[in-house]
Amino acid sequence: MSGKPGLLMFYPYMVHMAGQAADRFDLIKMWEQSDADAAIADKGASVVAILTTGHDYPLNAALFERLPALKLIVAVGSGYAGVDVAAARARGIIVANAGDTHSGDVADHAIGLAFGLIQQLFPGDAYVRDGSWQTKGFPQHRRALSAERFGILGLGLIGQAVARRLDPFGCEIGWWGPNPKAVPWQRHDNPLALAEWCSTLIVAARGDSLGLVNRAVIDAVGPDGYIVNISRGGVIDEDALIEALRDGRLGGAGLDVFRDEPALPDRWRDVPNTILSAHMAGQTVEAMARLRSAAAHNLLTALDGGAVVNEIMA
Repeated sequence: MSGKPGLLMFYPYMVHMAGQAADRFDLIKMWEQSDADAAIADKGASVVAILTTGHDYPLNAALFERLPALKLIVAVGSGYAGVDVAAARARGIIVANAGDTHSGDVADHAIGLAFGLIQQLFPGDAYVRDGSWQTKGFPQHRRALSAERFGILGLGLIGQAVARRLDPFGCEIGWWGPNPKAVPWQRHDNPLALAEWCSTLIVAARGDSLGLVNRAVIDAVGPDGYIVNISRGGVIDEDALIEALRDGRLGGAGLDVFRDEPALPDRWRDVPNTILSAHMAGQTVEAMARLRSAAAHNLLTALDGGAVVNEIMA
């Protein structure tokens, strides 16, 4: 034991995310432990803070009982599906996430995936390279961005950033979320109604909205429509999505997140009309610097006091 207060973390890159605060803590690296329960029993009494991806380990009342000195849980991203916020607050434990730290970068990536699909960028590239332009003439016409109906599923910080970026293109924008908001875009009655209305569905819902985009929602987007997901892989019924893409019941998908990560290449190798990226939407150089700075600041408040940034209140 180092004598320092304990910082519990469950994933290797959390050491990097702790930034300059890491030296102030005894880093309890759960991926190095052969027996997680024994490690918590051994060191849990020293833990004052947890640094998490927000969904790597269930942070719930049962765990909190074993961490009597715990003051703070810091999720380095916007998601915190693995954190029981109500149970934490009931014990006086502060929970914070990334807030608006990287929402613009995630929104940019969502737009890139959507535009890549609508503008047929990858098929267009292949059409030139494989000689189809020479043998078949010009490809089929694509839809204009201004004619697109974008449905945004989840209008939190990221969803609103997506909508603001779409506004200048003159397209229609609709959305659904569980709570009404004072925004200029039309709110639809439910996810299915939004899917039936839109031509491109951008999924920006909370990561704990598991199965929200089910087979019915996928089929409602339809064979001429696209789905983009920059939320969490579990928000979409991934088996139903793959089946719809293979059957031609969905026009295409742009995915930055997957049910299992890293995604298995064989699972996606022959799935048509997709653009895939490796959960990288928020990982710009600038965003990661902001995330590290916010995480380090919040961790140090557990030792030195002061105001936490991006506290989750509910």
